Amino acid sequence: MNTLAKPVLALTALLALSSALAGCEKDVINEKTGMPEKRVMIEDGVADDIEVSSAVQQALQQEDKLRKFNFHVETRKGDVTLKGEVDTEEQRMLAEQTALNTAGAHAVNNEIKVRQ
Repeated sequence: MNTLAKPVLALTALLALSSALAGCEKDVINEKTGMPEKRVMIEDGVADDIEVSSAVQQALQQEDKLRKFNFHVETRKGDVTLKGEVDTEEQRMLAEQTALNTAGAHAVNNEIKVRQ
């Protein structure tokens, strides 16, 4: 390989890598600050499942009828799974609706059990 080919090959590889990474960020407006922020993209979508789970958990705790219960919330690609126990079917459905109304939640798999 001649001396000019090595730097050209290295530059080409660097440009290919940087252009591949350039599509891996997404501008998102932070709801609290109103300022744009970058979120790193992963193959399955925006890497914010932890934020969605946290927001669902917070929304559930803000509901008076649900505050006393402990829920386990998991999110994968915006699909939220709820686990736990409540006293009534009404509370079970309220938890599902609360999760579904949370920003970033696309679907809810409600595995909450009603105590007998």
